[in-house]
Amino acid sequence: MAALMARERLFKIFVSFYVLLCLSIRFTASKDEPKLLVLTVATEETDGFKRFLRSAKVYGINVEVLGMNEEWKGGDVRLYSGGGHKVNFLKQAMEKYYEQKDLVVMFVDSYDVIFMASPDEILKRFHKTKAKVLFSAEGFCWPDPTLADSYPKGEKGKRFLNSGGCPDFSYTGFMGHAPYIYEIVTSSSLKDEDDDQLFYTKVYLDEDLRKKWGMKLDHKAEIFQNLNGAVGDVELRFSDTDSYLHNTAYGTNPLVVHGNGASKVALNSLGNYLAKSWTPKQGCFSCYEDTISLEKFKVKQKPHVILAIFIEHPTPFITEFFERILLLDYPKERMDLFVHCGAEYHKDETDEFLSLHKHKYNSVTYLKFESGYKEWHARNLGLEECTKVDCDYYFSVDTNAQLTNPDTLRLLIEQNRSVIAPMLVRPNRLWSNFWGSLSSDGFYARSVDYVDIVKKKRK
Repeated sequence: MAALMARERLFKIFVSFYVLLCLSIRFTASKDEPKLLVLTVATEETDGFKRFLRSAKVYGINVEVLGMNEEWKGGDVRLYSGGGHKVNFLKQAMEKYYEQKDLVVMFVDSYDVIFMASPDEILKRFHKTKAKVLFSAEGFCWPDPTLADSYPKGEKGKRFLNSGGCPDFSYTGFMGHAPYIYEIVTSSSLKDEDDDQLFYTKVYLDEDLRKKWGMKLDHKAEIFQNLNGAVGDVELRFSDTDSYLHNTAYGTNPLVVHGNGASKVALNSLGNYLAKSWTPKQGCFSCYEDTISLEKFKVKQKPHVILAIFIEHPTPFITEFFERILLLDYPKERMDLFVHCGAEYHKDETDEFLSLHKHKYNSVTYLKFESGYKEWHARNLGLEECTKVDCDYYFSVDTNAQLTNPDTLRLLIEQNRSVIAPMLVRPNRLWSNFWGSLSSDGFYARSVDYVDIVKKKRK
């Protein structure tokens, strides 16, 4: 009997120890598991949206997209204040999460945002701020500049809740504990066409609400880097395995970059490197992502291409140019020719080329020199022709570009990009068909990486 009681006592001790061990393991796993959820609004897929999702995938960030393929009811924010629909999307989504006290929710744009860190690092920075809700900050007070004096004074860095300077630039980025986010977005009603920036601004400027919900601004870009009005504050830096931004104004390395407003061109340039897209040691990762191979495609399955040839100026080696066009390793029955001859000097050679070879192509559209089409008009007509026949690709070639590689067209298609072009250079000169950047008036500007790209040190 005593032995039986001893065994029962030992069994109870073992069970108690096992339960404690399981609870300990569960607690450790829960503690170590990142509790970050990113919510964003996107009603259609764009290249910017794909870039956003790629950066999230690179760092293992959990993203939930709201509103995809739904009608946008927030107005045209390029023309006037609006965007309340985003708040209402978020309000609806938070119904699922508002009771999860250990969940941190981040709400950002998707068309012009790139992540630069893992959930662990983002959460570590967030908890360091001791905020319950953290809004990104900028140097512009939008949409109501008269509210500038209502902001708390004395903080170093960008003073105002994320805003850009005009309706097109408006988009708030913030993060916080799920219950507080829910309380903020449900604190008052908002029409879809109302201004979302003004909604969050008024909440933040209410001192009682600011204290109640523990709201702070990310003045020094510890997490959120808004580029509008601050492109000069940041520089691109590299580690052995990644690329990142450094804010030289405040000595911080932000983790989420937002190309709001007029800074979208700058973001496009930075996006060539950020989120492990390119590093000096390992080269271009993104160049080999989402590519395709045409090798197993049957002829009728291969993309339908409009090959548009523009002969706008007297050009040396025009005969060799046409020969290389013929040598392109791509089924001619899947190609339609669109040719504009704007140079009288070459009209006979162009006529001869088409007379001998037009039967090889699916169809031919020829704008002769005698027809008098201006260059701009001819180029527009070429694009219109592509839309008429619903072509898969439009390949535009000028006669001063010699395509010496017969695989050029196939290689470009296999990159599977929306817009792509071979880079043409002049030996030993800083000349190319590549514009590194755009000036404020939309013309050519030399980018900081232009020389390295032309010299093939960067790709």
